[in-house]
Amino acid sequence: MIDIHNHILPGLDDGSKSMEETLAIVRQLYKAGFKTLIATPHVLEERDFLSPREILETTEQVRKCVAEAGIPVEILPGSENYIFPDLAKWVRDEKLLTLGNTGKYLLVELPMLEIPQYTEQVFFDLQVQGLTPVLAHPERNKGLIDKPEHLLNWAKKGILFQLNFRSLRGRYGPGSQELAEIMLRSHLVHFIGSDAHRISQGDTTYLEALQRVEEIVGEERVKEVAMENPQAVLAGEALMGEREYTFNELHRRKKRNGFWSLFRR
Repeated sequence: MIDIHNHILPGLDDGSKSMEETLAIVRQLYKAGFKTLIATPHVLEERDFLSPREILETTEQVRKCVAEAGIPVEILPGSENYIFPDLAKWVRDEKLLTLGNTGKYLLVELPMLEIPQYTEQVFFDLQVQGLTPVLAHPERNKGLIDKPEHLLNWAKKGILFQLNFRSLRGRYGPGSQELAEIMLRSHLVHFIGSDAHRISQGDTTYLEALQRVEEIVGEERVKEVAMENPQAVLAGEALMGEREYTFNELHRRKKRNGFWSLFRR
């Protein structure tokens, strides 16, 4: 399997703090079945800009250490890019790193509590440049938990979604867990990722979360989101197959405050 979202590069963001910690995280992900990890440190516009050169250099250091440690895992470069209005311009100026450094897919993160007004414009600008936006862990965004219909609209416009598979174990709260299940059942998940920042407390944490994915959608869909789709990303190719997106067997309820909230099965 291929993990397209993690923070294993030591010292670059709020993830791993040392090479020792990085190796421990890599070992845990390997035991869960991952053979390729795309390292995606946070890149933010407003503070301590992290350059592609720094990411590439640190990725190579990790790759060598992983090989010397005898862990049969491939380490590839990428980045998780916090959305801002000039994101597409930064890509054009070669200031941002795409997934696997293939120049085709860009991992984009929204703020946790809202959907910025310029979000769709940024997606469009990226697509005009021939890039496919991959939205990181949308199930964690409060705006999407409250209004998941945005996911349908974006998916129909070609936006892809990466699910943190540990959301299915309640790691980020019940709202995220519910939306994660809705997305899986509705075929609105294109990739899965660990979003690993540090050593997991339990050796079976990743494996149990992956098993939950399989329980919901079956083995073939797991292969699609954990192997086939990420392989297309690394090859710089489009995902296979046409998709029609609809929410699966859901209905709405109202909160006590009168606002529409979660889609439910």
